[in-house]
Parts: sequence; structure tokens; C-alpha cells
Amino acid sequence: MESVRLGPLQQRHLPTLMSWLPDRQQCQQWGGPNFRFPFDQASFLKDCRWPELPSYVLQDCEGGMLAFGQYYLHLGRCHLGRLIVSPNHRGAGLGGTLVTQLAKIGIRDLGVTECSLFVLRTNLAARGLYEKLGFVEVAYPEHREWLDLCDFMVAPAEDFQREQITKQ
Repeated sequence: MESVRLGPLQQRHLPTLMSWLPDRQQCQQWGGPNFRFPFDQASFLKDCRWPELPSYVLQDCEGGMLAFGQYYLHLGRCHLGRLIVSPNHRGAGLGGTLVTQLAKIGIRDLGVTECSLFVLRTNLAARGLYEKLGFVEVAYPEHREWLDLCDFMVAPAEDFQREQITKQ
């Protein structure tokens, strides 16, 4: 795989990210049931809570945007959200790179020992990736009306630190 790096989202990345969400279904799968579609730049920025949340892009050596993700503190964990790989680069292993690098930064910055995320029950490819990275399904401690559509998964911080060591 080519050399990639994770860096903060910048304003110039927004049109590319917005182009990866061409319809309501993909937008709400990515952003959640309350993410507005169709969106404009203002509503998109508000709904994805940038720059309120740490937002990162995975880029190739030429600065091309390959993937995007965010993290925040949720239930005492580094919660990963709005994870997406460019439609033109899916299936190349970039999802694992994104999750691992984003988790490592979030764990360090938040000072926590676990990561969490939600995955749609219909998104079998993502679920398989998360399980491979050490995430396991656990019961979500709160009631949410949309929980019947997804599962809550948790992984220990050590899994990501070990993953980074073995890749180097």
C-alpha cells in the first residue's frame, strides 16, 4: 500500500468529503439519522460538528483525500464516528489504517483505555473490519430509538497500540 498519513481536516477537503455522500441513504448511514440531506456546506458543517469535534483525513503522499473520521469522548471512551473511505479506494485496506491511526490519536488525546463505535447491522464489511481490529459487541447502556439498526462495539486501547507496533 502507498504511503498514507492522517492529518486534520481542512476547509479545502470539504467538497471532496461531501461528494462521497451522494444520496440520503449513504448520508444517513454515515452521519446518523439526524444528518440533513440534501445538504449545503453550512448544514453539512453544522451536522458533522466540525471544527467542534477532532476531524481527520487520511491522505496519500500527494495530499489526495482517501478517508475521513472523527472521535470524541463518549461514555468514558474514545468514540469513533463518521468513518468513511473514498468510494474510489474501498477494499484497499484503508479502513483499517484510518481506524487504527484515529484510535491511537484519540486514545492519547483523551487519556482513555478503550475505543467505541456504532456499526449498522447491515454493514457487514465494516463489522468484519472492526472485529478484525479487536472490537466486540457490547450492550449499549442507554436507550436510543435508532439502536435497533446498529450495534455498539468496544475495543481496548492496547489493540491499537499493538497494531501500530506490528505494522512498523
